[in-house]
Amino acid sequence: MIEGERVYLRPLTEDDLPKVLAWNLDQELSEYLDSELPVTPAECQQWFAQLKSDRYAQVFGIVLYHNHLLIGDVELINITWRNGHAELRIRIGEKDYWDQGLGTETLRLLLGYAFHQLKLERIYLRVYATNRRAIQCYRKAGFSFEGKLKRSRHLPDGHDTIILMHILREEFLELEKAWRKELSRQVG
Repeated sequence: MIEGERVYLRPLTEDDLPKVLAWNLDQELSEYLDSELPVTPAECQQWFAQLKSDRYAQVFGIVLYHNHLLIGDVELINITWRNGHAELRIRIGEKDYWDQGLGTETLRLLLGYAFHQLKLERIYLRVYATNRRAIQCYRKAGFSFEGKLKRSRHLPDGHDTIILMHILREEFLELEKAWRKELSRQVG
């Protein structure tokens, strides 16, 4: 378990799959995801079984401390252990908890785990340019712009671009110091 102030991260379990499936089927949530998701219970079971045996992926549930409600999931995928890279994905599936800073807290927790425990060097992500809420969250967590993949998705009124973002270990460690300093000022 990875513990924060308002949320903790724990491995997803089979009991979580109905909720994960519901999020996968939610049009508003899936609109911003750049991957094919399991959309039937059988596909979800297969995805979960594959995930458990994949040494190049780690997936966590995002859980609220005060009521132990699973509100989302966060993943490190495509981990290349030799080079210390991984791709990050996050989803706050429970919309009542959007815009409360829980995504930023989750990212900070997962990045701490990735850089301290897993000893990774670089975390990257892909986000649609139209997903402004996510881009703001990633910037707050320390991610920097890296590039664009134009015409990545067809939209009724044109195309969408994927923004590539990343954070390096040393960048995170500097930000982590600043966050701790800020927290000690707030507490003290």
